[in-house]
Amino acid sequence: MKTTLLLSVLCAVMAVAASQSCGSEICATDEICNNITNTCQCNTTFYTFTPGSLPSPNLTCTGAKFNIQVSKCWLEKQGYKTSDIRLNGTDSECLAVRELVDGKSEMTLHHPVTSSACNTVHVINSSHVTYTNLLSFFGKTDPIRITNDAVMNISCSYPLNISVTLNVTLRPIMGITEITGPTGNGSYAAVMIAYKESTYTTALSEDSTLTVEDIIYLSVGVPGLDVNTFKLKVVNIYASPTDSSDQKYYLLRDGCPSSQISPDQLTQAYNGNGTESRFAMKVFKITSSNTVYLYADLRLCTTDCSTTCTSRSKSDGSQDIAGRVGVYLDASDTSDYLDTSSASGFSMPWTLPALIFSWILMKLM
Repeated sequence: MKTTLLLSVLCAVMAVAASQSCGSEICATDEICNNITNTCQCNTTFYTFTPGSLPSPNLTCTGAKFNIQVSKCWLEKQGYKTSDIRLNGTDSECLAVRELVDGKSEMTLHHPVTSSACNTVHVINSSHVTYTNLLSFFGKTDPIRITNDAVMNISCSYPLNISVTLNVTLRPIMGITEITGPTGNGSYAAVMIAYKESTYTTALSEDSTLTVEDIIYLSVGVPGLDVNTFKLKVVNIYASPTDSSDQKYYLLRDGCPSSQISPDQLTQAYNGNGTESRFAMKVFKITSSNTVYLYADLRLCTTDCSTTCTSRSKSDGSQDIAGRVGVYLDASDTSDYLDTSSASGFSMPWTLPALIFSWILMKLM
C-alpha cells in the first residue's frame, strides 16, 4: 500500500515537473530547465550511449504525408546534432522540429509526399505508387565527433485500388494530395491519374505525345476508403494557365459538365457513388499559354452523392470541398519535371500545337 502511494506521488511530481514552463518552452519528462538560458535541455541520464547505434525513427504515412518521429534526447546522447535532421533538401520545410509527444521530447517531421518537394521521387507499379526520400542525421563535431553521419531511405506507398493491371510507368501523369473527412476528423490520400484508354489500364507518362482533340481518361480515387462509410465526389474540374492564376475555365461545375463547354468536352462515367470517380476529357490548349493546370475539387460524402445532370445544367447550392488534387500539361518542348504543393507535374509535347480551342475560351471569358 505504501509502495503504491509512493509511486503515485512520484508520478504526480513528475507530471507537475513536466508541465512547468521554462522561459517560452514547456519541458518534457526527459528534459530539465536550464534556469540560466531559460531553455529546456535533455536529461541524458535517461539514456545509454551505445557505440555504433543508428537512429530508428518511427515512420507513418497518414494521409499524404511523411510523418517521422524520433527521440530528441536519445539522439543527443548518441552524439547526433538534433538541429539538423532533414529530408533531401535545403529548405526549412525539409527540417525536423522539436515536438512534445506523450510528454517526451521528439524530433518530428510532417511533410507532404508530393514529388520534387525536398527532392521526393516516386514510381508506380501494377498496384502501388511509392514515394521515397532520404532522411539524414549528422554527428556533432563540437568539441569532438563521436558519431558518424547516418542516411536512410524512407518511403510511403499508396495502393492504386484499381481492378486492372497497370503497365509500369515511371513519372506518370498523376497528382496526390491529402483531404479531410466530412466531420473534419481523419485524413485520406486522394490520387488523380491520367490514362491513355477507356479501360484505365495504362497511365500516361510525361513522354506521352498528345494531339489536341485526343481523348484522355481521368481517374480520381481515395485508395483504401471504406465504400460503406464514404463516397468520393469530384465537385469541380477546372483548367488554368498558371498554378496561381485567377483564370479558371470550368469543365465540371457542382458535379455536372459546365454549360460553357461543348457537350463532348468532358463526360463522366461515374462520380459520387463510390471511392473512385472517372471522366473522359478531350485534350485542349489554352490560348497564349504553354501550360494547362488541371484541378479537381473533392468532397467526401457519408451517403451516395451522385448528381443527376440534365443537358447543360448544374446542381443547386454550394458543396463543401475537402481538398484539391491536380496535374498539369506543359505544351513546350521540354522535359522538365515540375510540381505544385498538391499536384505532381509532368511535361508533355503537343504534336499539333496550332490546334487551339479558342472558341472555348471565347465562351468562358
